Amino acid sequence: MMTGRDLGAKVSSLFDVAAQHRPLKNAGSSVISFACDPRHDDDNMHKAKKVYYENTYRLDPPARFRADKVKPIIEKVLETHLEGKKYDPVECSILSKKLSDEIKQKVKELDFKRYKLVCTVTIGQKHNQGVQIGSRYLWDADRDNFAAASFHNRHIFADGSVYALYYE
Repeated sequence: MMTGRDLGAKVSSLFDVAAQHRPLKNAGSSVISFACDPRHDDDNMHKAKKVYYENTYRLDPPARFRADKVKPIIEKVLETHLEGKKYDPVECSILSKKLSDEIKQKVKELDFKRYKLVCTVTIGQKHNQGVQIGSRYLWDADRDNFAAASFHNRHIFADGSVYALYYE
């Protein structure tokens, strides 16, 4: 009959430490350490659990994107920042990013729920030339929409656009 301390013996449980533990020769004491289960750790007990939400499968937005409310915002921001400005390539590059962020923040305050917003501002030098700005997107014509406005003075022209894409 084999005992639990024999080399070829099978241990009944992974956690049956007494059967696996053999004291070392010439050792004053033996120490056995165990790792704690992270699910029962005191620090993890106080953390909030992550909440998972089910899909709503809502095909229509609660409130549609209103281009008539967004266009005055674009016009006001462009006019406020660009009135009396002259074209400088470096300054206009930085300014177009700043204006784009400002327009997007003001449109977000209108709280169009479940819409992703894309805002672009193009600033160029006015020098007796014609300019056409175009854009193409693949979208749902029933739910997605856009608003655009432009500004010009003697030295520069600017075009601002906000595209609202419904996120199901």
